[in-house]
Amino acid sequence: MYNHVGLVDLMGGLGNQIFQLNFANYLKRIGFKVYVNLSWFNSDIFNDGTTKRSLQLNPSDFELNEVDESTEKKFLRIEYFLNTKLLNKLSARILKESYYLHSGHLFNEENIKKYNRFSGYWQNEKYLVGQKTFLLNSLNKTSHFNENLNKPNKKTLIHIRKTDYLKLDEELSEAFYINAIKEIINEDKKIKYDIFTDEKNPSLDSNLYKNAENVNINSGENPLTTISKMMNYKNYIIANSTFSLLPAYLSYKSDSIVIYPKPWFKHSEFNPPVVQTWRSISDN
Repeated sequence: MYNHVGLVDLMGGLGNQIFQLNFANYLKRIGFKVYVNLSWFNSDIFNDGTTKRSLQLNPSDFELNEVDESTEKKFLRIEYFLNTKLLNKLSARILKESYYLHSGHLFNEENIKKYNRFSGYWQNEKYLVGQKTFLLNSLNKTSHFNENLNKPNKKTLIHIRKTDYLKLDEELSEAFYINAIKEIINEDKKIKYDIFTDEKNPSLDSNLYKNAENVNINSGENPLTTISKMMNYKNYIIANSTFSLLPAYLSYKSDSIVIYPKPWFKHSEFNPPVVQTWRSISDN
């Protein structure tokens, strides 16, 4: 068991926030004194074109504490001195031995110091193992999550993410979705599916949309409510997005079929935290 301080930065959209709070809980379970930093949501980072995101979750619902003023100042002071040349070599070395900035999706436990800042997304299967009940209990404490649960159906959910992915060149092709539907048809000849998308003006005359029973276009609905709706399905064809990965994970049953794209991103070698029995289809 460790006895160290961890400051976890919360940032990004709802899916990323859930992963980060889940990771913070993991740190707490292995002995860290954990604080959550919410300053990203009030920063000027959005002035450079970064998609504006809102804080959707309360750390206390995940049995976590927001960073207090004293602890935040301690971290800021350490980081300030490490980024300046005001310290002599001995003082700088001592400070470096007490602080580490962790980033990415998987942190190296050999680098743990007394003060640890975690600024990443922490989307790794290691941190999800055994966490489904905890995540569901935590999400059910929120005001928008549970109102659409307990309406399960036998249909397939298809998630299509466009908007910011168009700019990033990370959107999935229609061929990926068509091939994924064919994969499910091999086991369910009478497939029925609904589409969830953030695309403002989808091509409703395309075969993909024409054959959908319902099309749910994100038009300002609280994302927690949308995720609640997305958890009611048996099978999933997910986009390369935590916004559909998490509902598929949280509602996954042994007879479910979940299909995801591989590679996950065109411009990154990131491997998503998927369940072993999920199936991948190429989008090349």
